[in-house]
Amino acid sequence: MVQKSVKKSTFTPLLGRIFAVLFLSVLVVCTIITSAMSTYTVNVEADGEVVKVTTSEQSAQMILKQAGIVLGENDYLDSSNFVVGKNARKGNKLVVKRAFPVTIDDGGEIIKVTIAGTVADALSEAGLTCRSADKMNYKEDDLLVENMTIKITRAFTVDVTADGKTHEVEFLTGTVADVLSRLNITLGEDDEVSPSLNTELRAGNSITVYRVKYEERTAVESIKYETIYKTSSKVYKGTTEIEQEGKNGSKTVVYRDKIADGKVVKSTKLSEKVEKAAVNKIIVSGTKVKILSTSGQLSAIPMPYPLEDGIPTNVISTITGVSTAYYAAPGKGTASGRPAQSGHVAVDPKKIPYGSELYVVTTDGKYVYGYCIAADTGGFVYNGSGVTIDLYFDTYNECVQWGSRQVCIYVLKWGNG
Repeated sequence: MVQKSVKKSTFTPLLGRIFAVLFLSVLVVCTIITSAMSTYTVNVEADGEVVKVTTSEQSAQMILKQAGIVLGENDYLDSSNFVVGKNARKGNKLVVKRAFPVTIDDGGEIIKVTIAGTVADALSEAGLTCRSADKMNYKEDDLLVENMTIKITRAFTVDVTADGKTHEVEFLTGTVADVLSRLNITLGEDDEVSPSLNTELRAGNSITVYRVKYEERTAVESIKYETIYKTSSKVYKGTTEIEQEGKNGSKTVVYRDKIADGKVVKSTKLSEKVEKAAVNKIIVSGTKVKILSTSGQLSAIPMPYPLEDGIPTNVISTITGVSTAYYAAPGKGTASGRPAQSGHVAVDPKKIPYGSELYVVTTDGKYVYGYCIAADTGGFVYNGSGVTIDLYFDTYNECVQWGSRQVCIYVLKWGNG
C-alpha cells in the first residue's frame, strides 16, 4: 500500500489571526464611540459666572450638583435651553436665577417681594402691570439684583376740550403746554386756556381751550330817571305832592365784547354819549302840622315872625322827635347864660346850637308850645333816653301835664352857640 504524504498549510491560522485583530479593533472603536455618545457638555450660568460641565447625567438637578451649585429656597432654574445629549457649543445650557428681596414703588405704594428672575417676574409676583404709557426705571427683561428698587410712575388721563371736541390723553408728567403740543393744538393771539400754560398737571386735571375774539358794537340805551324825595314845611304832614314828573333819557354806548367759543362772556364800555338827559321825578313829603289847638302858644316869648295856617313862613329846617318838660327854681340860669324861663328850652347843642330860634308844635297839631330859643343843655344828652328837646314850664304841674309828646321842631334861625 502506497502512502501519500500531505503538506500542512500555514494560510489558515494566519487568516484567523487577522480576523481576530480586526474584530478586536472594531470592538474597541465601537466602545469608544459608545462612550463618546454617552457624555455631552452643558454651560451652567449662575452668580454671574459660566461653568462648562461634561456629563452623562440626564437630570438638570444632578448636573447642577455636579457643577457644585446649590439652589436657594426661592431660586429658579431655567432649563428652557437644556437638551440631554446636546453640547454647550450648540447652545445647551442651564441658567440659575437667584431670588432677591425687591422693593416696588408703584406711585408711592410700596410692595416688597422676594423672587428670582427678571423685573417682569417681580411685577407679576406683585400682581402689577406696567402699561406702555407708564414709566419705569428698569426694563422688564432686566435681571433682578439684590436690594433692587423698581419705581413705577403711572400715567394719568387728561381731558382736553378744544374746538368742540374732547380728547383723552394718557399723560405722565409735564405742563398744559406740553399736552397741547402733543395734540398739535395751537393758540391764537387772543385765545385762552384754563389752567394756564405753565401749570404742572396732576391726576384729575382737565384742560379747556377757549377760542377768543373781540368785537365792537354800538347800542342805544335808555337812561332811567331817578326818584328824589324832598320835604317841605309848606305841605301838610302825612301828604305828598309830585313836584316834577320823571322822564327817561337816552344815550349811545360803544362796547367791546369778548366772545369765547361763540358766546359773549364780557362786555367793556368804551364810550358813552348822552343823547337826551333824564328828568328826575321829585316827590315832596310834608312836614307842616295842621294846628288844631284853639288856644295860643304856651311859650312866654312872643312870636316875632308871621304864620300861615299856624306855621311860620320862614322855616329853614324841620326836626321831628320826642319832647319832655322841666322847670327850675326862680333865679336859676341856663348853660348859655340866659335865665331859666318859659320859652328858653334845653337841647343837644351839638345838633341845635344855643341861640337857635325854634317853633315847636305837637305832631298831632293839638298843642303849640310855640316860639322858643335854644338856651340850655338837656339832661337827655347824657342819659341816652332818646329825647330831642326839653321844654321849660314855670310850674311842676305844667310839666306833669305836658309829660312826653312827639313834636315837630321848626328851625327858624340857627344860633351861633
